[in-house]
Amino acid sequence: MLALITGGFFKIGLFLYATVLSLSYVFKLKNPSPLVFPIGLVILFYSLSLTQNYFEHVYEGLKIIPFTLHLPFQIVIPALLLVIAFLRNRKKYSPSL
Repeated sequence: MLALITGGFFKIGLFLYATVLSLSYVFKLKNPSPLVFPIGLVILFYSLSLTQNYFEHVYEGLKIIPFTLHLPFQIVIPALLLVIAFLRNRKKYSPSL
């Protein structure tokens, strides 16, 4: 149990760090520290408002998330990017006579 809690803490911390650095890069901020507290509050309130109890959390994780997040981000978007890359590079490497 301690390993799960510690692993979850480091995973959330790493995601928060990546989010803060990404947003500071997007908004061209030299010092990303002012973003830590507001993004932390957004994550806190979002996590508290997602589900009301454990069973709702499990249902959402098993029935809703695979179709709304996993399918698009793991299959649809990469396949679309592959097709776009193939169509863009097709002209460059076409055999010339």
